[in-house]
Amino acid sequence: MEPVGVHVAQARRTTATVLRQWSLSDALAEDARLVVSELVSNAITHGSGDVRLRLRHDDHELRIRVTDDSTAPARRRRAGAGDLGGRGLHLVARLSLRWGVADGGRTTYAVIPTLTEAPPCRRTTQSSSDPTC
Repeated sequence: MEPVGVHVAQARRTTATVLRQWSLSDALAEDARLVVSELVSNAITHGSGDVRLRLRHDDHELRIRVTDDSTAPARRRRAGAGDLGGRGLHLVARLSLRWGVADGGRTTYAVIPTLTEAPPCRRTTQSSSDPTC
């Protein structure tokens, strides 16, 4: 896509459509849309050239990759209380299992776990009939 701000919303819609087709949960889709929005916004604002979005998933994780032509890697920065920007990669880090840069700085990626199962429950005592998680 061309590096134009309106494409951020298009990337969010495309992500929602693809994740629905993959039958991923609404909660996961919401997190993924926010991550996509932040990564695409960063590529449009700080990158150069066309922006490419790739989504892949398996039983354990969703991988989001956003690529542009800039070799300057994405990096978190400290945003002041009055700053309008500078928090996007902090959000990506909080919503992702891991994130980083690849391809010589041209790609920023995030990995979101797709497993939504509850952790195994353990009984608090041998005689307890209700497990506690």
